[in-house]
Amino acid sequence: MITNTADVAYLALRLPAGTRVTYHGTDATSHGEWTVQPCACRPCTAAALLGRPARRYELYTVDGKPGPLVHVRHTSVTPVPGEDELNEAICAIPTKYAAAYLRKELRRAFPDVKFFVRTGQGKHRQKISVSWTGGPGRTRVSAVAAPLLAQFGPGDRRNPRRISVTVAGRVYSGMPLVEAITLDHK
Repeated sequence: MITNTADVAYLALRLPAGTRVTYHGTDATSHGEWTVQPCACRPCTAAALLGRPARRYELYTVDGKPGPLVHVRHTSVTPVPGEDELNEAICAIPTKYAAAYLRKELRRAFPDVKFFVRTGQGKHRQKISVSWTGGPGRTRVSAVAAPLLAQFGPGDRRNPRRISVTVAGRVYSGMPLVEAITLDHK
């Protein structure tokens, strides 16, 4: 049973068991590449038995051994695209145009909130950071931002959603070239 928009947003972000991810959560000692499984802790198992959607993950090593963390938020992991997915980016939208698209989508979804959307520089140039004060929580904002990173299709392929953005009167269409989106709710 889905009770609110945060639950609906999460369902669009759920990763299949065994998906390779990069963990970037609060435990800095565990940052790096892992695979995820649905969390099997007592509260998560009880929620699943009551029919609520899974909300958290457990980290496993790439070779399938249990990792150090359980009950990990979906916003603390980013899917790692496979080699075949990386080779499909024929019409890649530059990160700065993807940031403009994200800013427009956030403005449309939350018209009363001012968002600061920035792109990284140097080796972080394919990353986008979003910050805002008040308004919606991280889950609702990540539901708007997540399709720029991955949308799950047949065979659990993780391809970003194709977008079209107009910048200086010119229309750019294709897949956004975004490595990560960080959210900072102040």
